[in-house]
Amino acid sequence: MALDFGFTPEQDEFRMFVREFARREIAPHVAECDEKEQMPWHAIHKMGEAGLLGIIAPKALGGQAHDYFHLGIAVEEIARVDNSCAMICSMQNTLATLIPGWGDDTIREVIKGRQLLCIATSESEAGSDVSNMATNARIEGNEFVINGQKIHVSLMPGGTIMGVTAKVQQGDGKSAITFIRVPADAPGVSSILMPEMGVRSHQLGIVNFKDVRVPVEHVLGGRGQAKAVLYARWNVSRCLSALNALGAAQQVIDDTIEFVKKKKVYGQAIGHFQAISFPLIEHATRIESCRLMAYKGLWMNVRGENAAKVAGMAKWSSITYSIQAIFDCLQMHGAGGYLKDLGIERRYRDVIGLTFTGGTINVMKLIVVKEMLGASFMGISGGGDG
Repeated sequence: MALDFGFTPEQDEFRMFVREFARREIAPHVAECDEKEQMPWHAIHKMGEAGLLGIIAPKALGGQAHDYFHLGIAVEEIARVDNSCAMICSMQNTLATLIPGWGDDTIREVIKGRQLLCIATSESEAGSDVSNMATNARIEGNEFVINGQKIHVSLMPGGTIMGVTAKVQQGDGKSAITFIRVPADAPGVSSILMPEMGVRSHQLGIVNFKDVRVPVEHVLGGRGQAKAVLYARWNVSRCLSALNALGAAQQVIDDTIEFVKKKKVYGQAIGHFQAISFPLIEHATRIESCRLMAYKGLWMNVRGENAAKVAGMAKWSSITYSIQAIFDCLQMHGAGGYLKDLGIERRYRDVIGLTFTGGTINVMKLIVVKEMLGASFMGISGGGDG
């Protein structure tokens, strides 16, 4: 039978391993890291020791050589406990494996949890519209000399090696966007924290580049190929962002179901009231539907198919419906849901943060428009960069 919606016994076993790992090693530190807005280094090191930062990496580099399904399972299960750590797991796996040029020694250290990769692509006037990029890299001898500023850089301060997009002038006088490998401690690199509403322990920073010099061979994915490299990764990472949101929402729904079966009003559990039970089953239905779509996107990537449409659909719908589900569950807990002790308010803040990773919700819809109707219907001059 060709159509199969089940996981293999090995995948189910892996899911339970990650679930128990997250509860044991990540959960105890989540509230503190969120409160202090600090990198969860304890969890990062533990994820490295458990092999969760090299799930899809080749065994020759210390990875597990699993497929995208295993990575999706890991992100979903870690997200049941903490969206920041789930995001870090997703980023390190996909950056190290899907973007060539970091170097084998670096990848080995990333897989062990000793180094962190991050990408610096957004600017104040160049988010989704990368054509407005101002950061440039001129060539002097055998070096790039980089100047500019990047914003919304994940894992900064904290990351050790960045992939930086910059315009590089070509021989014909035109500029091509190139992805350049830059050590975070290179002379001329400085960064400051950007305080966030949610996913606070994954850290978000502004990074400045002042005459930063790196060898011209430090190119990720080939000269002038930054867009192509990033887009190939996004077809995977957007499905993972969907599962990140869904994992959090599912855990909140599960916890809320237990709560409404016990919390009594007027002599009976509030779960007996359809104003409570109907929204819960409606949200559960949407979450399950989105989950199937996210895994379908990963399945398409495994098969080498173009997953842009499904990944875009999965990301915007999963995050949108997860936010709605968590908000409604928060209200079902009454005033207690609003308090920090329960943790639902943090999950709500965290999932909202996912709306901006790898393209906003509306950018996801534009990508789907492009895939379904054609680029000319996107309402963007030139068809956009999605």
